[in-house]
Amino acid sequence: MKKFFALALFYFCIVINAQTENTKIPPPVTLNRTEVHKLISKANGVTYPIFISLPGSYYNTDKTYPVVYMLDAYSSFGIVTQTAKLMAFNKELPELIIVGISSEGGSKEFIYNRARDFTPTYVPPDKLPDDSRLMLPASGGAEKFLEFIKNELIPFVESNYRIEQNERTLIGHSLGGLFASYVLFNQTDLFNRYVMISPALAWDDNFIFKQEKDFFEKNKTLPVKIYTAAGSFEPKEFLETWKEFSLFVGSRKYEGLKMKTEIAEGETHYTIIPFLVTHGLKYVFSE
Repeated sequence: MKKFFALALFYFCIVINAQTENTKIPPPVTLNRTEVHKLISKANGVTYPIFISLPGSYYNTDKTYPVVYMLDAYSSFGIVTQTAKLMAFNKELPELIIVGISSEGGSKEFIYNRARDFTPTYVPPDKLPDDSRLMLPASGGAEKFLEFIKNELIPFVESNYRIEQNERTLIGHSLGGLFASYVLFNQTDLFNRYVMISPALAWDDNFIFKQEKDFFEKNKTLPVKIYTAAGSFEPKEFLETWKEFSLFVGSRKYEGLKMKTEIAEGETHYTIIPFLVTHGLKYVFSE
């Protein structure tokens, strides 16, 4: 009888172990030549996962590479990095180091963090349109976020990777495009190339227009290369604000400014995201 129970227990353990093995969650897909670092910002106390995408040739050479800083890496890192690598393979882009600034937690935290970090002014939720309140639970943290990028993130990247000096690009979509515009007029020399796709320029009663006006009163040069686009299927108010801003900046005739504006026919606010690479990076890195 003891022998029977021992054998029964043995086979029971085998079955349970097999079931456990079969129910294990498979490992996640990872992107080749990518790394993750976590930086705790001294500027605002927020922990930022930093996604780094390295060129395929990085470990086979000692050359330096241009660096692209991208916002919204939580949602768009894969789209941007894989498309950029395919285009580099086809000689449509140089090989790039792409630095994605991500967010801890899930989608709820992502929405909160980007709303806080990408907006240059605080707007009380009850002052926002009803359909925007869920996507804008916080605001007004752009100054601290820019301080983090300038004083913490860029020094970290440039001390740990082979970066081509004075070759920095900033790309952003929607609120990320708003933040890129804010950087453009407040810390102009931090980046020399900007890609702003469907930027949310109507924020706080067109606040960014006032920023540009203040900038123009003191500066007649703007030595950067800019690509900006919006989808033809964007909401009318959104698209009209973008058009107005593009014409406004173009009319200034800034010395040194190279800028391309484009309406993406048939694209919505989200289908236009690949334009960050396929049109934006392609233009700013063109001869």
